[in-house]
Amino acid sequence: MALVGAALATAMVWRPAPPPRFAGIGGGDVPRAVGGYVGQDYAMAPEVRAALSSADIVSRAYGRGGDAVDFVLIGGTDRTALHDPRSCLVGAGWKLEGDHTEALPGTGVAVRACHAVGLPGTTGYDIVYLYVVDGRVINQVTQIRAAMLWSALLGRKNTPVYFLRFMRPLGADAAADHARMQSFAAQMWAALAPRLMKR
Repeated sequence: MALVGAALATAMVWRPAPPPRFAGIGGGDVPRAVGGYVGQDYAMAPEVRAALSSADIVSRAYGRGGDAVDFVLIGGTDRTALHDPRSCLVGAGWKLEGDHTEALPGTGVAVRACHAVGLPGTTGYDIVYLYVVDGRVINQVTQIRAAMLWSALLGRKNTPVYFLRFMRPLGADAAADHARMQSFAAQMWAALAPRLMKR
């Protein structure tokens, strides 16, 4: 309790300069062609849009021949901009398998990866995601919530928060499909990082 009291007292007295106001991110900021894949926008489900009411959302399906990757980028400055794919997937009846972190090739960035399986009549999905908070990559929701709480205590309420998710159906050659998605994700990250990593 003493630690919480000291943190609150510090937050009330200390008045750091506020960060620049969140400028948002839109479809024009995300490349339409990446590594031979071409993207087509689609609308998020109304219930998802309502749950993320304060967020900027780019949702786009990228295709190259018979290959496809679904990409979602969510940006905002508060907890209503956060999106935990595990909660949504489990709530929709999926079971998550192989949840782990792994390196995004050639980037030095660690991402979260898992498979969503178990709904009858479907093959499931291979999913990779990460968060960026105030110019720092985070791959766990608990860490992002702690980072946002700390920013709020320090008076940085406009701290940008981004969520990037890549997803594709599980196929017969899961390892090769995953490598292709990781390559796509690495190229998309290289294109977006200069903007997302600004502090």
